[in-house]
Amino acid sequence: MTIEQYLYRLCRNILKERFDWRKYLTTQSYFGRDLCVTPLHVSYGQIGYTIHFPYSRDPMPELAYDWEMDDLTIDEKDWQKWLSPEEDDEEEE
Repeated sequence: MTIEQYLYRLCRNILKERFDWRKYLTTQSYFGRDLCVTPLHVSYGQIGYTIHFPYSRDPMPELAYDWEMDDLTIDEKDWQKWLSPEEDDEEEE
C-alpha cells in the first residue's frame, strides 16, 4: 500500500467515524504503520485531534481533524486536494 493509499483509507475512515482515535492516544499500529493521536483543545474543550507518525521511515504528513468545523487536513491543506494529482502544474508546462 502506497502512502497515498494509506492516507486515503485513513481519511475515509475518519470521515465515516470508523477511526477510534481514543485507541491511538499512545502509539499503536494502524494498518501496518505506527501512529499517535494528540487531542486538539481550545478554551471551551476538545474540538478534534491531530495524527502523526512518530516512527515512520518515510516522511509522513500530519493530519488534523476538527470535528467542530468538520474539517480534515493533511499538512494544513484540504485532504482531497492534498491527495489529488497536481493537475495545475501539468497544465502549465
